[in-house]
Amino acid sequence: MPTVTRTVHSPAPVGTVQAYLRDFTNAEEWDAGTISCTPVDDTPLGVGKQWRNVSEFRGRETTLIYTLERDDPGHLRIVGRNKTVTSEDDLVLTADGPGTTLTYTATFTFHGLAKLATPLLVPALGSLGDEAQRTLQAALEKLPVT
Repeated sequence: MPTVTRTVHSPAPVGTVQAYLRDFTNAEEWDAGTISCTPVDDTPLGVGKQWRNVSEFRGRETTLIYTLERDDPGHLRIVGRNKTVTSEDDLVLTADGPGTTLTYTATFTFHGLAKLATPLLVPALGSLGDEAQRTLQAALEKLPVT
């Protein structure tokens, strides 16, 4: 199963960065592939909250339902699923002086016929990771420092 790991830095403190990332609707700002990301319902933000994420990958739109599965201090886990793929986003935030270092790991598990194409998708996933690193870095640099 392909895994992409990237590290970015924010001048904002851990709590500010975690609050921003916890609300997955913000993926529209920080994830280069996301076209739209909307809550599935009006349940409060917290573990179990779900979002419908429409993304573009290799020229095609795909929709995944993401669930916030872990929300501990310094650690978020958001998992997206559809019939073709499970995308597990693991975000580890550590204090770095007054700012934050974020290590973002995305693991992709393909299902059905898509599983056969996994080796062919690895380069595209690496490129997606590079673009996400760039847009995530840009978004985190705009967060308030106080």
